[in-house]
Amino acid sequence: MKMGRQAYVAEFIGTFAVVFFGSASVTIFTVVLGLSSPTSSFLGIAFAYGLILMIMVYAIGGISGCHVNPAITITAVALRKLEIDDGIAYLVAQVLGATFAGWANALILPSGRLVDFGAPAPSTAIGQNSAAAVLVEGIITFFLMFSVYAVLYTEKVPAGASGLLIGMTLVADTLIAGPLTGGAANPARALGPDIVTGSYQTLWVYWIGPIMGALIAGFVYQYLLLEGRPKISRRES
Repeated sequence: MKMGRQAYVAEFIGTFAVVFFGSASVTIFTVVLGLSSPTSSFLGIAFAYGLILMIMVYAIGGISGCHVNPAITITAVALRKLEIDDGIAYLVAQVLGATFAGWANALILPSGRLVDFGAPAPSTAIGQNSAAAVLVEGIITFFLMFSVYAVLYTEKVPAGASGLLIGMTLVADTLIAGPLTGGAANPARALGPDIVTGSYQTLWVYWIGPIMGALIAGFVYQYLLLEGRPKISRRES
Protein backbone atom coordinates (compact mmCIF):
# COMPACT_ATOMS: atom_id res chain seq x y z
CA MET A 1 0.00 0.00 0.00
CA LYS A 2 1.38 3.37 -1.04
CA MET A 3 1.45 6.09 1.56
CA GLY A 4 1.29 9.82 0.85
CA ARG A 5 1.97 13.36 1.99
CA GLN A 6 -0.32 13.03 5.01
CA ALA A 7 1.68 10.05 6.28
CA TYR A 8 4.99 11.88 5.86
CA VAL A 9 3.69 14.92 7.74
CA ALA A 10 2.36 12.63 10.48
CA GLU A 11 5.78 11.00 10.83
CA PHE A 12 7.43 14.40 11.13
CA ILE A 13 4.99 15.53 13.83
CA GLY A 14 5.12 12.23 15.69
CA THR A 15 8.90 12.07 15.68
CA PHE A 16 9.14 15.69 16.80
CA ALA A 17 6.82 14.92 19.72
CA VAL A 18 8.65 11.77 20.82
CA VAL A 19 12.12 13.34 20.61
CA PHE A 20 11.07 16.63 22.18
CA PHE A 21 9.22 15.11 25.14
CA GLY A 22 11.81 12.37 25.60
CA SER A 23 14.81 14.71 25.65
CA ALA A 24 13.14 17.66 27.37
CA SER A 25 12.00 15.41 30.21
CA VAL A 26 15.66 14.79 31.09
CA THR A 27 16.28 18.54 31.46
CA ILE A 28 13.05 19.12 33.36
CA PHE A 29 13.48 16.33 35.89
CA THR A 30 17.18 16.93 36.49
CA VAL A 31 17.93 20.63 35.96
CA VAL A 32 14.57 22.38 36.34
CA LEU A 33 13.24 20.26 39.22
CA GLY A 34 16.70 19.91 40.74
CA LEU A 35 16.95 16.15 40.95
CA SER A 36 20.56 15.05 41.20
CA SER A 37 20.97 13.05 37.98
CA PRO A 38 19.04 11.45 35.12
CA THR A 39 19.37 8.13 36.94
CA SER A 40 17.53 9.43 40.01
CA SER A 41 14.66 10.75 37.87
CA PHE A 42 14.37 7.96 35.32
CA LEU A 43 10.87 7.01 36.50
CA GLY A 44 9.44 10.36 35.38
CA ILE A 45 11.51 10.33 32.21
CA ALA A 46 10.30 6.82 31.34
CA PHE A 47 6.65 7.75 31.71
CA ALA A 48 7.02 11.02 29.80
CA TYR A 49 8.69 9.14 26.94
CA GLY A 50 6.24 6.25 26.90
CA LEU A 51 3.11 8.35 27.34
CA ILE A 52 3.90 10.64 24.42
CA LEU A 53 4.45 7.61 22.20
CA MET A 54 1.12 6.18 23.35
CA ILE A 55 -0.61 9.46 22.52
CA MET A 56 0.99 9.60 19.07
CA VAL A 57 -0.09 6.02 18.31
CA TYR A 58 -3.70 7.01 18.91
CA ALA A 59 -3.32 10.35 17.11
CA ILE A 60 -1.52 9.33 13.92
CA GLY A 61 -1.48 5.53 13.92
CA GLY A 62 -4.33 5.46 11.43
CA ILE A 63 -2.48 7.86 9.10
CA SER A 64 1.10 6.59 8.97
CA GLY A 65 1.24 3.64 11.35
CA CYS A 66 3.14 5.88 13.79
CA HIS A 67 6.60 4.50 13.15
CA VAL A 68 8.32 7.70 14.41
CA ASN A 69 11.46 5.57 14.60
CA PRO A 70 13.97 4.86 11.81
CA ALA A 71 14.59 1.35 13.16
CA ILE A 72 10.90 0.48 12.76
CA THR A 73 10.72 2.00 9.29
CA ILE A 74 13.83 0.14 8.10
CA THR A 75 12.34 -3.10 9.43
CA ALA A 76 9.01 -2.43 7.70
CA VAL A 77 10.84 -1.94 4.40
CA ALA A 78 12.96 -5.08 4.94
CA LEU A 79 9.80 -7.11 5.60
CA ARG A 80 8.09 -5.59 2.53
CA LYS A 81 5.40 -4.00 4.64
CA LEU A 82 6.36 -0.55 3.30
CA GLU A 83 7.48 0.50 -0.18
CA ILE A 84 11.11 1.63 -0.45
CA ASP A 85 10.22 5.15 -1.64
CA ASP A 86 7.77 5.54 1.23
CA GLY A 87 10.44 4.24 3.60
CA ILE A 88 12.91 6.86 2.39
CA ALA A 89 10.29 9.59 2.81
CA TYR A 90 9.52 8.32 6.32
CA LEU A 91 13.22 8.43 7.23
CA VAL A 92 13.60 11.98 5.92
CA ALA A 93 10.53 13.09 7.89
CA GLN A 94 11.85 11.39 11.05
CA VAL A 95 15.31 12.95 10.75
CA LEU A 96 13.78 16.39 10.21
CA GLY A 97 11.37 15.90 13.12
CA ALA A 98 14.23 14.87 15.41
CA THR A 99 16.35 17.84 14.28
CA PHE A 100 13.59 20.40 14.86
CA ALA A 101 12.82 18.81 18.24
CA GLY A 102 16.44 19.06 19.30
CA TRP A 103 16.62 22.75 18.44
CA ALA A 104 13.23 23.48 20.04
CA ASN A 105 14.45 21.84 23.23
CA ALA A 106 17.60 23.99 23.17
CA LEU A 107 15.67 27.22 22.55
CA ILE A 108 13.08 26.59 25.27
CA LEU A 109 15.42 25.03 27.84
CA PRO A 110 18.95 26.39 27.32
CA SER A 111 19.87 25.02 30.74
CA GLY A 112 19.59 21.61 29.13
CA ARG A 113 23.17 22.02 28.02
CA LEU A 114 24.10 20.85 31.52
CA VAL A 115 22.74 17.42 30.60
CA ASP A 116 23.56 17.56 26.88
CA PHE A 117 19.90 18.32 26.14
CA GLY A 118 18.92 14.81 27.18
CA ALA A 119 21.22 12.99 24.76
CA PRO A 120 21.44 9.29 25.68
CA ALA A 121 24.88 7.83 26.30
CA PRO A 122 26.39 4.65 27.76
CA SER A 123 26.52 5.16 31.53
CA THR A 124 29.04 4.24 34.17
CA ALA A 125 26.68 1.42 35.23
CA ILE A 126 27.88 -0.50 32.17
CA GLY A 127 31.37 0.98 32.31
CA GLN A 128 30.50 3.39 29.47
CA ASN A 129 30.99 0.38 27.25
CA SER A 130 29.66 1.03 23.75
CA ALA A 131 29.39 -2.66 22.87
CA ALA A 132 27.26 -3.30 25.97
CA ALA A 133 25.15 -0.27 25.08
CA VAL A 134 24.53 -1.65 21.58
CA LEU A 135 23.33 -4.91 23.15
CA VAL A 136 21.04 -3.11 25.62
CA GLU A 137 19.55 -0.90 22.91
CA GLY A 138 19.11 -3.92 20.66
CA ILE A 139 17.23 -5.84 23.33
CA ILE A 140 14.83 -3.06 24.28
CA THR A 141 14.13 -2.21 20.63
CA PHE A 142 13.46 -5.89 19.96
CA PHE A 143 10.54 -5.78 22.37
CA LEU A 144 9.35 -2.40 21.12
CA MET A 145 9.29 -3.73 17.55
CA PHE A 146 7.56 -6.86 18.82
CA SER A 147 4.66 -4.78 20.14
CA VAL A 148 4.60 -2.57 17.02
CA TYR A 149 4.44 -5.63 14.76
CA ALA A 150 1.55 -7.07 16.76
CA VAL A 151 -0.37 -3.80 16.39
CA LEU A 152 0.38 -3.00 12.75
CA TYR A 153 0.54 -6.38 11.06
CA THR A 154 -1.64 -8.79 13.02
CA GLU A 155 -5.21 -8.76 14.24
CA LYS A 156 -4.24 -9.84 17.74
CA VAL A 157 -4.44 -6.42 19.41
CA PRO A 158 -7.78 -4.57 19.76
CA ALA A 159 -7.60 -1.09 18.23
CA GLY A 160 -8.32 0.55 21.57
CA ALA A 161 -5.32 -1.14 23.17
CA SER A 162 -2.76 -0.39 20.46
CA GLY A 163 -1.34 2.80 21.96
CA LEU A 164 -1.35 1.35 25.46
CA LEU A 165 0.63 -1.73 24.36
CA ILE A 166 3.28 0.22 22.45
CA GLY A 167 3.54 3.08 24.94
CA MET A 168 3.85 0.85 27.98
CA THR A 169 6.45 -1.29 26.22
CA LEU A 170 8.55 1.85 25.83
CA VAL A 171 7.98 2.74 29.49
CA ALA A 172 9.20 -0.71 30.52
CA ASP A 173 12.16 -0.42 28.16
CA THR A 174 13.17 2.93 29.62
CA LEU A 175 12.70 1.87 33.23
CA ILE A 176 15.27 -0.89 32.69
CA ALA A 177 17.62 0.69 30.16
CA GLY A 178 17.37 4.32 31.25
CA PRO A 179 20.14 4.05 33.88
CA LEU A 180 22.28 2.02 31.45
CA THR A 181 22.06 3.74 28.06
CA GLY A 182 19.35 6.37 28.36
CA GLY A 183 16.85 3.86 26.98
CA ALA A 184 16.41 5.42 23.55
CA ALA A 185 15.21 2.40 21.51
CA ASN A 186 15.06 4.89 18.64
CA PRO A 187 17.86 6.43 16.55
CA ALA A 188 15.89 9.68 16.25
CA ARG A 189 15.81 10.05 20.04
CA ALA A 190 19.62 10.24 20.06
CA LEU A 191 19.95 12.23 16.84
CA GLY A 192 17.98 15.30 17.94
CA PRO A 193 20.04 16.16 21.05
CA ASP A 194 23.31 15.17 19.35
CA ILE A 195 22.70 17.64 16.53
CA VAL A 196 22.28 20.45 19.05
CA THR A 197 25.34 19.54 21.09
CA GLY A 198 27.43 18.73 18.03
CA SER A 199 28.67 15.58 19.72
CA TYR A 200 28.32 12.37 17.72
CA GLN A 201 30.80 10.03 19.42
CA THR A 202 28.19 7.49 20.54
CA LEU A 203 25.45 8.22 18.00
CA TRP A 204 26.34 5.04 16.10
CA VAL A 205 25.36 3.01 19.16
CA TYR A 206 21.79 4.31 18.92
CA TRP A 207 21.53 3.47 15.25
CA ILE A 208 23.20 0.06 15.17
CA GLY A 209 21.58 -1.32 18.35
CA PRO A 210 17.96 -0.34 17.64
CA ILE A 211 18.12 -1.27 13.95
CA MET A 212 19.55 -4.71 14.72
CA GLY A 213 17.01 -5.30 17.49
CA ALA A 214 14.07 -4.19 15.37
CA LEU A 215 15.13 -6.30 12.38
CA ILE A 216 15.52 -9.43 14.49
CA ALA A 217 12.13 -8.87 16.15
CA GLY A 218 10.38 -8.27 12.84
CA PHE A 219 11.80 -11.37 11.20
CA VAL A 220 11.16 -13.53 14.28
CA TYR A 221 7.53 -12.43 14.47
CA GLN A 222 6.84 -12.76 10.76
CA TYR A 223 8.70 -15.97 9.96
CA LEU A 224 8.71 -17.88 13.25
CA LEU A 225 5.46 -16.88 14.92
CA LEU A 226 3.10 -16.27 12.00
CA GLU A 227 4.02 -17.90 8.69
CA GLY A 228 2.95 -21.51 8.45
CA ARG A 229 1.46 -21.44 11.94
CA PRO A 230 -1.35 -24.01 12.26
CA LYS A 231 -4.70 -22.71 13.38
CA ILE A 232 -5.48 -23.35 17.03
CA SER A 233 -8.78 -25.21 17.38
CA ARG A 234 -10.92 -25.23 20.48
CA ARG A 235 -11.70 -28.68 21.87
CA GLU A 236 -15.30 -29.52 22.42
CA SER A 237 -16.05 -29.87 26.09
